[in-house]
Amino acid sequence: MKCMKDLRIVIFIFAIALLFAACSAVQDSYPAHTEAFYVNDYADVLDADAEEHILRVARELEDITTAQVVVVTMAGIGDVPLEEYTLGLFRDWGIGQKGEDNGVLIFVDVKGRQSRIEVGYGLEGVLTDGKTGRIQDKYMIPHFRQGRYSQGIVAGFDAIVNEIYLEYGYPDKLVGDGKPLEEPTWPYEQPEEDDSSLARFIVWLVLAIVFISFDLAVFRGAIISTLLRSRGRGGYGGWFGSGPKSGSFGGGSFGSGRFGGGGSAGGGGSSRRW
Repeated sequence: MKCMKDLRIVIFIFAIALLFAACSAVQDSYPAHTEAFYVNDYADVLDADAEEHILRVARELEDITTAQVVVVTMAGIGDVPLEEYTLGLFRDWGIGQKGEDNGVLIFVDVKGRQSRIEVGYGLEGVLTDGKTGRIQDKYMIPHFRQGRYSQGIVAGFDAIVNEIYLEYGYPDKLVGDGKPLEEPTWPYEQPEEDDSSLARFIVWLVLAIVFISFDLAVFRGAIISTLLRSRGRGGYGGWFGSGPKSGSFGGGSFGSGRFGGGGSAGGGGSSRRW
């Protein structure tokens, strides 16, 4: 009986270690942002005019309001749930200002035919889940279905920027057609989204805490140290490859030398597929 009990403990520890390693692998998969920061076209779907527009408008938006809007395109993210990947990327890059949490991530997974607008805590009141969903439905998805990624991303980007300018009291700074998204006057049915990502994150967090506490109490942190050393040897890249690194965007010709301000998010926003 004692052997069976010891075996169950070993199996439990091994399972927790695998979960912890999986979480670490997902975190390591995030590429470093480009030197431009606001534009990260890893899937190579944006034309030069779209890149220049996003960079110029995003830089001016931050100068005026301190808010940051960042665009990321990727060829694929594998089997990782979209909501988990974008939330982790948002936090890893620290989009928005610390304490203000006024960042927005526009993420497009070309191969997976899915997109998400991730919103920082500080802008969830103006860029609600429903509004970001309507922005994608109206401005982005119709273009994506036709393979016009530059047009769709710029249109969605402009709509988000305009909502932020209005929130900060700068109606004279609106970009594009200068029109904010109109609220629908009829009951709007938002497509179903996957609400299980937060639950999965909480489960992983609880398991990680249990594992860390057990390792510190019984093995004095030996397992954690081994995992961290393994991560250090692996570096960035994870399951999806290393991706472009900082400074690789257009040879630095659009480089702004800016970075995230330490902002965070909690899963606010919306996802779409086409």
